[in-house]
Amino acid sequence: MKNISVLRALRTMFLGLTSTCVCQPSLAGPIVGGTFYQFGFTDPGVAASGCQPDDPAGIFCLASSGAPTLFADSPAWTFNAPASGAVFSVLDAFTNGEQFEVFDFGASLGLTSLPAGASDCGDDPVPCLADPAMSKGDFNLAAGAHSLTIVSVLSPDGLGSGYFIVDNAVVTVDEPGSVALALLGLLGIMTWRYRSARVFVRAPSA
Repeated sequence: MKNISVLRALRTMFLGLTSTCVCQPSLAGPIVGGTFYQFGFTDPGVAASGCQPDDPAGIFCLASSGAPTLFADSPAWTFNAPASGAVFSVLDAFTNGEQFEVFDFGASLGLTSLPAGASDCGDDPVPCLADPAMSKGDFNLAAGAHSLTIVSVLSPDGLGSGYFIVDNAVVTVDEPGSVALALLGLLGIMTWRYRSARVFVRAPSA
């Protein structure tokens, strides 16, 4: 009887949690791994913005005519890196001449490469990434939370846009979902023990 009461209590707790939690994965931040985001910049020393209308305070950006991209929303851009870490890549677009400094929680991660000569890679991040004349940089990030911002260091035209992408951005499961899964495992163990006890009790005597 005691085992039955415990099983009923655990089942009630489990059903209560699963009915109230959203067990779909939820993003830790607005950045989706493997997706190019377009950001805007102005004068040197000024922090980059997102693009309108996703960032109401951002600049007007021309969407990519090639690879699928998203307009970045208001910085800082956040996400959780998995145990293996992640790579945050930043690159210039359209005409070259720009250079950027990348920050994580306000600490500098370094500069993108210096632009070389004169080039125009257009609005597609894929050819821009392959163009050696364009400023670009890859920044390794440790596991855990990150809050990223970009500041233009060189900006001859005083206005433009670039792209960033995160490789290995992680999605995390909501905590209620984790608790529910743990309770499900415990419920399974208790059920097995209860059934084993019933079989032992019903075994015929010698």
